[in-house]
Amino acid sequence: MKIDVRGLAIVNRELTELANRSKLTAQEERRYALLLSQASLLKTGEVTLQDLMVDETNERLAGSGLPIIKRQAPMSETRAKVEAWQTFINLERQKRTANEAEGNILARIGTYSGLGTFVPTGFIKETYAAMAAHDAFLDENAVSMLNTTSGNPITIPTYGDIENVAVAVGESADTSSSENLISAPGQAVSTVTSYRSPLWRVSIEALQDAEAMGGLINVFKAFAADRISRGAAKDLVIGNGNGKPLGIIPSLLAAGVTPVTAVGSAENTGGSESGVDSIGSKDLAALYLSVNEAYRVSPKAAFFMNDTTRLYLLQLVTKFGKPLIEVRDGVETIYGKPVRISPSMQNIGAGNIPVLFGDGSYWLSRNVIDDNSYVQVVKEATGLAEKGLVALRMFCRWGGSLLYTDANSPAPFGLLQNHT
Repeated sequence: MKIDVRGLAIVNRELTELANRSKLTAQEERRYALLLSQASLLKTGEVTLQDLMVDETNERLAGSGLPIIKRQAPMSETRAKVEAWQTFINLERQKRTANEAEGNILARIGTYSGLGTFVPTGFIKETYAAMAAHDAFLDENAVSMLNTTSGNPITIPTYGDIENVAVAVGESADTSSSENLISAPGQAVSTVTSYRSPLWRVSIEALQDAEAMGGLINVFKAFAADRISRGAAKDLVIGNGNGKPLGIIPSLLAAGVTPVTAVGSAENTGGSESGVDSIGSKDLAALYLSVNEAYRVSPKAAFFMNDTTRLYLLQLVTKFGKPLIEVRDGVETIYGKPVRISPSMQNIGAGNIPVLFGDGSYWLSRNVIDDNSYVQVVKEATGLAEKGLVALRMFCRWGGSLLYTDANSPAPFGLLQNHT
């Protein structure tokens, strides 16, 4: 609970007035002592001046044998959020809100009140945090994350300098002729694309009930995070750049990165699997070593794959009987590098790219929280009003950029592709 600054100022003002008097009556001395204790309580942030006034009044009422006034319980964050939703819903019932049948929502983006939308910034941030659990490419621990308050294109400086190394020189050597500037400085442009969740229909009565609404907020947060992460993250992985982000795999292929071709897991299983329908320890080793050592030592160097590929590799062992995926300090690893789960990565199959390895800091995922990120309340879409329902929908914006532009420098990522 925040300190009641206004109440503390009122108490301090009265304290100062009493302190400036040359002599206090017995009643004023009691008042001064009470104000000192009230000021101390207010500084803790546990109570407000209104609470203290209620307590003071109750003391007099109790002395007179009259019923006391109940102090209002401090409002929790969830309760405050619920009541904000309730207030908004009740106000919106009295006016016409945004109608799903009115056309393209993007053409009507404007002020909050003009759209009939509720914009809980804290809720949006919570949802973005929940999305990180759904896909590694939305997790700041796995890739570079950029959070902005506008969707304007942003230029990110890049450079490649891994191929240049320091050399030993004599004390009297002329080094001016051997100076090398940073290799191929460049830039990557970060833009964003709009996404929305499907409509989630709930009864007006549920939204009006505070206890139920507290649970519904969390349900909608999970619902929106799951749906949008599956859409936005998929584009960050394999998007073709046409009206959506250019995903990391198409970006790497466009930058000239040649995938490692799988030979399969026959050596691990003793079976007849090939590089068309399987991957094995040889493939993972080739992929790992295809990435320059300078990138492999990065704290964000990791293997990216979906859960189906992860399950397949968990069932394989090396010729020494050790599992391909080991667990270190509770983290699944390959060659000591963490395995990051991205549901949008392709399954093992002919011509597919099921595994990506590299330095995640060279991929930038960007999310935007601004006037175009909000939760919309819809009441006039088909099948809502006549059934006593309203619907919620979340709008947000995401973008992604590969921070590698020097084709002459080693790429920060490697790709493993099944044989065709």
